[in-house]
Amino acid sequence: MQYTFEGKKIVDGNRTFIDIPFNMWDITGRTGNIPVKVVVDGILFECKLIPKGNGCYYIPVKKAIAEKLKETFEVSFEVVDTLSRINHNSPYSKDHPIRAIDSIEEMEIVPGYCGHCCVAMLAGVSLHDVLQVMGKAEGSWSKIMETLDYYGIQYAPKMAYPRGKDVCMPRCCIAYIDGGFKLWYKGRYYGSEVAEQPKIVSYLEIAVHGTE
Repeated sequence: MQYTFEGKKIVDGNRTFIDIPFNMWDITGRTGNIPVKVVVDGILFECKLIPKGNGCYYIPVKKAIAEKLKETFEVSFEVVDTLSRINHNSPYSKDHPIRAIDSIEEMEIVPGYCGHCCVAMLAGVSLHDVLQVMGKAEGSWSKIMETLDYYGIQYAPKMAYPRGKDVCMPRCCIAYIDGGFKLWYKGRYYGSEVAEQPKIVSYLEIAVHGTE
């Protein structure tokens, strides 16, 4: 869906933003840094919306584009599943994923790369391979989802936020616990020890092969 409004530049130091005049949570159900394709005054670019809190968001604008903008301008954007920089030349797709997830070969979680290791176990590839796709920067939900897209691994349309409630875990998911990402598959966590009743901040269900 395309969203359109008349925008104005907001300058904060050496950074430029555009304020979105409606609540993104209400209209998209998405949270976190939301990937979008944007057209500002006829200029097309991709970015991730920056949350201000309570569903309010900024569009970050690079300096080269900001310098071309007038006082007011038309803004149009659409939410996308992922930015094209990771998966635009992927040999995989949701119809032809890297593999059917019907088992997990466990690997030790490498400090600083917990999200990368979760993806590696799901894709059945080495950490080195995931680093080539995902980059060496610290993992984030958006980077993890982009890399899952690269490998054609299907996941739920939204993350779940237990907010302190008991969780009925799905067959497979990536969970954010104690400041790190953990892989859950068929009744246990893989790659690192986890407390018996960990406080799960959020989790993303992963589609697996077959039913039980």
